[in-house]
Amino acid sequence: HYLPGGCAHAFPATAVIAKDDGGKKEKVEFTFDSGPTIVLGCSTKPYNPLRQVLNVVGLSEEVEWLPYDGWGMVENPLKGEVETRWKVELGPEMFGNGPLLEFGGEEAVQEFQELRKVTKVLVSGAVEIPAMAMRAGNSALIPLLRYLPALSGLIAQGEEVTQGTFGQFLDGPKFVVKNQWLRDWLDALAFSLSGLPACRTSAAAMAYVIYDMHREGAALDYPKSGLGAVVDALVKGVEQNGNGSKVHLRQHVQSIDTSPDGSFIEGITLKNGKKIIAKDGVICNAPVWSLNDLVKNEEARKVLNNSLPATKKRDPRQTWIVGEEKSQILYDRPIIEKDDESSLLAKCDTAEMTGSFLHLHLALDASGLDLESLEAHYTVMDRGIGGDGSIVDGYADGPCGELNMIAVSNPCVLDKTLAPEGYIVVHAYGAGNEPYDIWKGLDRKSKKYQELKEMRAAALWRAVESIIPDARERCVLSMIGSPITHERFLRRPRGTYGSSTEDYLKDGSTPFRRLVLCGDGVFPGIGIPAVALSGASAANTMVSPWKQWRCLDTLKKKKLI
Repeated sequence: HYLPGGCAHAFPATAVIAKDDGGKKEKVEFTFDSGPTIVLGCSTKPYNPLRQVLNVVGLSEEVEWLPYDGWGMVENPLKGEVETRWKVELGPEMFGNGPLLEFGGEEAVQEFQELRKVTKVLVSGAVEIPAMAMRAGNSALIPLLRYLPALSGLIAQGEEVTQGTFGQFLDGPKFVVKNQWLRDWLDALAFSLSGLPACRTSAAAMAYVIYDMHREGAALDYPKSGLGAVVDALVKGVEQNGNGSKVHLRQHVQSIDTSPDGSFIEGITLKNGKKIIAKDGVICNAPVWSLNDLVKNEEARKVLNNSLPATKKRDPRQTWIVGEEKSQILYDRPIIEKDDESSLLAKCDTAEMTGSFLHLHLALDASGLDLESLEAHYTVMDRGIGGDGSIVDGYADGPCGELNMIAVSNPCVLDKTLAPEGYIVVHAYGAGNEPYDIWKGLDRKSKKYQELKEMRAAALWRAVESIIPDARERCVLSMIGSPITHERFLRRPRGTYGSSTEDYLKDGSTPFRRLVLCGDGVFPGIGIPAVALSGASAANTMVSPWKQWRCLDTLKKKKLI
């Protein structure tokens, strides 16, 4: 990557703005966040894994978190009488006594209360077991023994529950949600987490978010100075203490290198030919679909392929069906030709790819704009939370439909320093609901590509204009990011959001002791807190469990966990 932060970086852009009637112009620089705009668990306990990592490396004070109480909802924007506006407020009973009762009725409130009870058992592990206690491989259980009550509860639930999908709490056997409005809301919530409907999203992730949103003291968090402040703190964490560690940019990794017989991971080779010898091993956070390309040694590839020659790269499953007029997300896991699931390469190659993104970054003239009357974040359902009733290949439109859910981040409501005086920055995006195939093969310099960007961004503009009606007149800079942008700049195959829950690797272990995987293809999957956990787990795996145990002792004494 050319900037630190990967898929969650901040980037600068310059606008040339006319300052007076005489035609005088000046350059004004803006900074935009590329990644997620809603974060929970950073300003108040229980802390999420990202905040835990910042605590442990002694840099939690580097990021000031700005808590806020909820976000705005807009359904059917700019559609007259059918447009609906409401707010999601966090905390006990706020949701149940507010929108859930209003739109779902008493039945929905009762079902939601029961759902919270039956999923509570999945929350204890996330709350009581810190990210620093996680590790991959056969020794994973050793540090978890420190948290035996929580661990026992998770073991009693079984792997199918703790690492399975939320479908068991939506359609049985654990629980059945009957109220349609509540089902649509859970789908919307799940889609924002995983790019998948609730029935296919991680049960553990859904249970934790339901808990975290409705607990005493619940708050959403935004980092002062933007997401770049978090990235800067993490970079500082790597490079501090003078140990020679450094974050290198624009260093394309060509291969993960092994000994000639393929039995030992030696290091990596960069595209420029430079070789880096690994002292302890290689932690790979590249998308799981890249593993087959990174390991070149045929004997090593056999090890990763269950002792069979790895001559063929398998095609990944796809979450979206592309239709002539509208594309549709699959509510069932796509079936492909059966492969040997004991092969790590097969799992990585065929892991299902969720949809891609569409972004609209705006810098707006804020003259006369009443920021105090606006929310810091909105979710705009372009066709309503239940969709428009259309059917594509047997699947009904809904909250997970193509470009239906649009997030609009309006962070200057919380931090006016994010833009030069007199301006604001706005980020609207569809996360996981933009199919890649409609962009496939387009030349990003072509007229057709530019026209498609403008056409597809209409829903994003509509979302912004439902909040700031004269946004186009105020606009001094606009940028549209497509799935091709994601694929090129973020090195994401097909610009994907990540892999599906069913295809998350259970942990980052591989047949090689000195090679550990992490990132959004490894449980717990997609999202900054989730990848912070898998990253911490991978780092812990590089030391002995006994050293990790002593480290946990130290962290506990310092009250950092």
